[in-house]
Amino acid sequence: MAISVVIASSLVATTADAQISGFGRTSPPMYGGSGISTRPSSSVRPMEGTFAPNHTTVDGKLCISVNPLTHPQANNPKIIEQIVLVQNICGQSIRVRVCYAGSSDCMDVPLAGYQKLQRLLGIAAGSTNFQFEYRELY
Repeated sequence: MAISVVIASSLVATTADAQISGFGRTSPPMYGGSGISTRPSSSVRPMEGTFAPNHTTVDGKLCISVNPLTHPQANNPKIIEQIVLVQNICGQSIRVRVCYAGSSDCMDVPLAGYQKLQRLLGIAAGSTNFQFEYRELY
């Protein structure tokens, strides 16, 4: 009887933990771009507790960095691939959502610890300039 109570209570605790992290909290948006200035931060501060904190290293560096790359397609150099290089310098797994700035055109990038991934964000006709935003997903 005591063993079944312990098992049942551990299952309830696991379910409660999953619900806390399941509300879709994100870190504040971070902005970047290629060939154009990145979006300035807003002068209006979000309400306290609106965003989850960014993952950081012990010395306070951000775990996630996202850098833009552009590359012309081999068969048609007028078509430019707009690529993001997403890197995690921490040991924990982190999911990142990368979007064109101000758009709902997004992709989720799950990163293992110390992993770097290159992902195609989109393509454009002749344009090497693009802006993006990213958030860490919890």
